[in-house]
Amino acid sequence: MIAGGFFSEISDALFPPLCLACTKVLPGGDEGIFCEKCRPLVRFLTQSHCPVCGAVYPDSPAGDHLCGRCLEKHPDYDTARAVCAYEGVVLDAIHRFKYGRDLTVGAALARLLADFRFPDIDLGSFDLIVPVPLHLQRLRDRGFNQALVLACALGKKYAVEVDFSVLKRKDPTLSQTGLDKKERSRNVRGSFCAAPAEKLLEKKVIITDDVYTTGATINECAKTLKKAGAASVAAITLARVP
Repeated sequence: MIAGGFFSEISDALFPPLCLACTKVLPGGDEGIFCEKCRPLVRFLTQSHCPVCGAVYPDSPAGDHLCGRCLEKHPDYDTARAVCAYEGVVLDAIHRFKYGRDLTVGAALARLLADFRFPDIDLGSFDLIVPVPLHLQRLRDRGFNQALVLACALGKKYAVEVDFSVLKRKDPTLSQTGLDKKERSRNVRGSFCAAPAEKLLEKKVIITDDVYTTGATINECAKTLKKAGAASVAAITLARVP
């Protein structure tokens, strides 16, 4: 234990943790990933929200209530939550992780997700964590699945099994970037397949991804998992488009 602490101190001295926004050295013992100056630039989604899709109501005095979309049509997932808004320093950090292939940034973002507490969801009560899969072709191009990195951090934190084999992407769909809600939904329709029912039967499943934009991908994943026998599906993402 003493030796472990000693080598940890040496490591921090040689490779000190840096703020993901301004690269300033973080003070010793600081468990955050942004410095004191940059942390206020992160907009954590702690406001009133829709209990189903997680849409936030920044200025609403009414508290949590269903949004119009969920009242009109309940999504296939049971609930969706995100840690922070996809903007500013968070957007930049995710881009460095996802497109710049910076796994050091990815590890820090994964820790941010795992350490965040959702007051209305007990993540430790779930049976399985499933990352949104990439098609093999895109996985080879990128070299890693960012959703799996996040899933592993969450699984370790809550002692929940992570399984990337139960959900597969059948078709190499177009990038969702630049598509509107209807186009995104059409783009991913029928593009996933799930493992045999015995792996998912009556399981409470968490789906992880980096960003919730319109919810089209998450919803299609949830639909596929429930058809395969999952009892419930919650979506946990690092960020959400405002």
